[in-house]
Amino acid sequence: MLPFRYDPGRFLSTESNMSAVDLGTAPLSRLFWRYVTPTVAAMLITGIYVTIDGIFVGHVLGQDGMAGLMLAYPICAVLYAVGALIGMGASSLVSFYLGQGNPAKARHIVGNALVMVLLTSLLLSVIGIRYGEPMLAWMGAEGEIFTAGLAYLQAYAWLGVFAVLSMAFSSLLRNDGRPGFVTIIMVVGGLLNVLLDYLLMVVFPFGLAGVATATMLSQAVTGLACLWHFFTPRSQLRISWDTLRPDLRLMGETVRLGISSFLMYLYLSVVLALHNKALLAVGTSLHVAAYGVISYTEAFFYLVFEGIAMGIQPIASFNAGAGHWQRVLRVRNLALGVTLGIALCAMIPLYLWPEAAVYLFAGDNATLLPVASLGIWLYFWGLPMEGLLLVGATYFQAINRARIASLLTGGKLVLIGGFLWGFSTLWGVPGVWLALPTCSSLLVLVMWRAMRRESGAHALAG
Repeated sequence: MLPFRYDPGRFLSTESNMSAVDLGTAPLSRLFWRYVTPTVAAMLITGIYVTIDGIFVGHVLGQDGMAGLMLAYPICAVLYAVGALIGMGASSLVSFYLGQGNPAKARHIVGNALVMVLLTSLLLSVIGIRYGEPMLAWMGAEGEIFTAGLAYLQAYAWLGVFAVLSMAFSSLLRNDGRPGFVTIIMVVGGLLNVLLDYLLMVVFPFGLAGVATATMLSQAVTGLACLWHFFTPRSQLRISWDTLRPDLRLMGETVRLGISSFLMYLYLSVVLALHNKALLAVGTSLHVAAYGVISYTEAFFYLVFEGIAMGIQPIASFNAGAGHWQRVLRVRNLALGVTLGIALCAMIPLYLWPEAAVYLFAGDNATLLPVASLGIWLYFWGLPMEGLLLVGATYFQAINRARIASLLTGGKLVLIGGFLWGFSTLWGVPGVWLALPTCSSLLVLVMWRAMRRESGAHALAG
């Protein structure tokens, strides 16, 4: 590893909200909240409009609309997985090379990230348009649920480039010293999403196609706003023609570091699909709709955990690149502690008033209420495990420990199918609700052992 030799005069202007040198010297508590607060705020905004999406679907389209969305979304979510791969992989590399004092390579990584966004989006759109129907049929959709789900999926396929772009370049913008600007962009995108939801579902009843179109148009605004920043003089990682020249080695490094985030988001897609299949095998579409309520509820808190993970990424990556390992370990522990506290606090209202979550997303549905309430009780004890695992995997990714990061996220992909099959065979629908928290608890133990070894290895680091 090269010694730290960063020269702010060569690269960073005084317009940046927080310079790279501050990442290596500022008090960690102040630095943590400086980066995590706007990132969590941005994710909360996202969580709010995800919640509003669910409210519109549940109240306007009913439980069939919720079931159609739940069956189609796992396919569409692959776009976000690819965006996370590019965005988090490139962001980790950018911060790492800035810590080593190599801004030219950092700029080249950002330009190559844009090339990767365009190429992968084109490929995924072609696949979605060509193979959307058989994929949705495999998910178990039939009749009106199939028709509604297909309309949702096709809207994602045609406009999917904006989902990948927004996911990738919002991460990179945070690494260009503009976490607050990302929050503003996310607020604007969220407000637009709510407005478009109303227009395309209530004023113009386009059903699930309207939901998907509203989401993609809001993603277009956020993605293009984030990208625009990198073509302005304000950016310290400005894209130019020479940075767009493909470098297969840098792209490979981006994929290597981003694979953990890809697996994390792909896991979300796979776990939704497998839960849907398992619930249809031992239950009915009513249980899929109940899972929709649970998923929308969980998504809000998951986005908060993601905000914490993304907020510490520039801090951990920079200090790892600079060799400041005590700072790395301290910010890791702070992030894990905050995550655990938030998760435990979130469980209190969920267990005291589960019917409130059901009413929020499904209205006064007497049939759905007892099914979804039982699911909440059996599912959400694993919320702290989900948060710790997300933050821990992102931490390992940020410090260039791609193998353990991929093990934690890829392990879920390998294990969750077995847990779902075994638990549903033994206990039916209650077993489906118990499978994920049990799987995540096992992986948290693996993560804890890896972190103990990490702490021991750097115990004497300065």
